[in-house]
Amino acid sequence: IGSRLQSKVIEYEETGWYDGDFEQKSDAEKARDLFLYRSNVKPVEERLKKFSLAVGGAWVASCLALNVASSSNPIFNQYDPRMLEKLSYDDKVAGVVARESNGRPTYCENRYYRTVANGGQGCN
Repeated sequence: IGSRLQSKVIEYEETGWYDGDFEQKSDAEKARDLFLYRSNVKPVEERLKKFSLAVGGAWVASCLALNVASSSNPIFNQYDPRMLEKLSYDDKVAGVVARESNGRPTYCENRYYRTVANGGQGCN
């Protein structure tokens, strides 16, 4: 719409016997169309640009936040067999695990391991 209002010619398309015809706009038509563009179309275009930039910025920010959140590794992986083996002989790591789990068995956070532990004894 904006490009047609700013154009100096009128392009007819599929409206009758004058299909594809071009006609120059008169000065009054140019002034009217320019006024319509500036008062009705241009503000909407500017709002759409701002909205699109805001949505794009929010999308980029959410992608970055997801990337940061998913790349952070926990101090320990309580279900990793190597970590469980290390816990059996390293008291320092076992202390960190105990602090991280707030005194509860670590299987309380996982439905599968809670079931394997006979219903999650000590989780309540």
